[in-house]
Amino acid sequence: MTFLNPFFLFGLAASSLPVLFHLFARRRSRRVEFSSLRFLQKLEKTSMRAVKIRQLLLLIVRTLLITALVLAFARPALKGYLGSFFGSSHANSSMVFLIDNSSSMSRSDDRGELLKQAKDAATAIAGVLEEGDDATVVPLASIGRAGAFNALHSRQEIVAAIANIRIADRPASLADGLRMASSVLSTSHNVNKEVYLFSDDQARNLRDNIAARNTDTSQTNKLFDASTRLFSMTFGSGAHIAGRNLSIDSLRPVTTIFEPGRPIQFEAWIRNTTPDAAQNVVLSLFYNGDRVAQKTIASIAGNEEQGVTIEGPARGSGLIEVRAELERDALPFDNTRYTVVDVPLSRHIGIFVHDPADAVFIKLALEQTLTNTGGSLPFVIDVKPLEELRSLGSQKYDAAMVALGPAALDPNDLQGLKQYVGSGHGAAIFLMPNADIPSINRDLGALGLPQIVKKEGMPNDATHYLSFARLEFSHPFFAGMFEAPPANGSALEGIQSPRIYESYDLAANTGLALIKLSNGSPFLVEARSGKGDLLLFATPPTMAYSDLPRKSIFLPLIRRTASYSSSIVTSSDEAQSEQFVTTEPFSVRLPELSGMQAGATILVQAPDGTSSRQKVTISPDKTPELQMDQASVAGDYTVFRDIEARQPIAAFAVNVQSDESDLRAATPKEMQEYLAARMAAKKPTIVRLQSTDRQIAKTVEQSRYGVELWQSFLWIAIVLAFIELILAREARSRGRISVEPAAVH
Repeated sequence: MTFLNPFFLFGLAASSLPVLFHLFARRRSRRVEFSSLRFLQKLEKTSMRAVKIRQLLLLIVRTLLITALVLAFARPALKGYLGSFFGSSHANSSMVFLIDNSSSMSRSDDRGELLKQAKDAATAIAGVLEEGDDATVVPLASIGRAGAFNALHSRQEIVAAIANIRIADRPASLADGLRMASSVLSTSHNVNKEVYLFSDDQARNLRDNIAARNTDTSQTNKLFDASTRLFSMTFGSGAHIAGRNLSIDSLRPVTTIFEPGRPIQFEAWIRNTTPDAAQNVVLSLFYNGDRVAQKTIASIAGNEEQGVTIEGPARGSGLIEVRAELERDALPFDNTRYTVVDVPLSRHIGIFVHDPADAVFIKLALEQTLTNTGGSLPFVIDVKPLEELRSLGSQKYDAAMVALGPAALDPNDLQGLKQYVGSGHGAAIFLMPNADIPSINRDLGALGLPQIVKKEGMPNDATHYLSFARLEFSHPFFAGMFEAPPANGSALEGIQSPRIYESYDLAANTGLALIKLSNGSPFLVEARSGKGDLLLFATPPTMAYSDLPRKSIFLPLIRRTASYSSSIVTSSDEAQSEQFVTTEPFSVRLPELSGMQAGATILVQAPDGTSSRQKVTISPDKTPELQMDQASVAGDYTVFRDIEARQPIAAFAVNVQSDESDLRAATPKEMQEYLAARMAAKKPTIVRLQSTDRQIAKTVEQSRYGVELWQSFLWIAIVLAFIELILAREARSRGRISVEPAAVH
């Protein structure tokens, strides 16, 4: 039992007053003389006994009356079943409903959808609310970064708040929910403080428990005081959840170069989260809502994952919203995965040369490559002098091609090229004739490229020349370049190799050789530099050292060089966007050609049709960015330049964290330990309610804390006062007489 007004208990000292009055207010008896007492002795004994009993009863009644009044003002509250015997009065209660509305709660069992069961149970418990009570409804998967949930005082409002909860594209944040419940209850003045948790007890929701175990268990780490009671109810505890469940954990493009009309290949990782093998699994690929491909997977073993490739042709150009989808199963949310690719209509290439004649063959090769739409050029070409490399970062090229030699670059030009590549762009470098090897090697070293070991061969020697000996066809550079690449991955079947009379032998200890010559020296090398990528050719793109410009491989090789180099930024964006999830903040890099300035207002349209205005920021590498604190809905988002949503400039995809598909439930012991670790009491009150209990409200009423008894004690005081009135009146009417015998003379 507890007392809501304990200071009134000092009034119990007043219960001693009747005793004091009884002791000090006794009146002396009158003396009446009789000649003989033999007829009164028996009457005297009987009367005195009755008077004493009446006085004792009066003393007890008055003491109990004062005690009952004091207790009524102290407002006692009683725990458990006994409280129901003292009337319906109760202590005011503050309740917090933590309802798991994560995607895993969209499952169903023989009693229906898990979320609906949780909402029905919460609604039933809300029926015990009375005047003076309040409740806060917190959907665990909808807790915002700065969101707040207010206490509701009307039962109608509380029931409506529960009914409005929907499945969210986010995992449940149990730790945040408990912290919010603690914050709500810490400001409540009600005697009863109760937390109700409705969840499927996913083990992933306890992932912060390891960190909690490594911290001390002092009171500073507790969320709830000793008076707080916690009720837990689990739904869908594993075995009776029917049907298989497959999830798509990732979706990323394998193709690195996106071209109109060409197929784009994706890799999807599909996981079977149930123990039984799944047969004939159908995977579909959609571009902008249209199905473009479908693939059947023969079998996926239980509790295993499998990588699957699927491809569909890019129809036209621009931003393509991509989604991979499985057939509907026990858990629908994880059957879909989103991503976005950007198929450019054209690519802007800057060619930087000492002599414009050195760019003739490159320019001709790129101009021969037409798109499938309207005959427009896929490449917009600018031929620039080497001196403009120093301002390369401000010229907004998709890629750069640089003729290096015969002399080294000016330090300013070298720095401009290095910064351009390091910020995430691609560039191709051709070694030109008569290069000053020591000075050129310094430039190559600064860029992270292999050094020139020596110059090989003689000019126009028809009897001694080098040729292509090995191509790494498995590398993304060659993907889709040849209709039928060799089965062994490197042989040159059907490929006409150029005759290379002179070349620069490159060191083999730096970068990856994509093409090797017959003497084992690299002809084409790829090397990473910062966030970007560099391609290095061992011969010039002219007729000076070889007949390469005359060979059929020259055109696709130059075209692929330009496409691959200009796709580096796109590839990095795709790798970044794969990490965008609904629970974490992220940054979206906007196209540099969009010309967006810091502080500009753009419009972000979510998959559900809602829109929000955002401000553009500038990253440290001078790239415009969009900072997203959170995205509450999974799907493809579109970024518009204007708030009227007329001109899209970017798109990105957001997915639900893949571990939400892990349906393994925590054991009751694990849940008990997790919750107990956050409560201050040595023996915390954690009541585990059963989801099958059809009288859940009655169960809560019987086990809850705080039935007030003040009205009961007040009625007791009134009854005692009435009894005291009767006893006191009778005592006054009879008076008190003492009889003594008279002296006989």
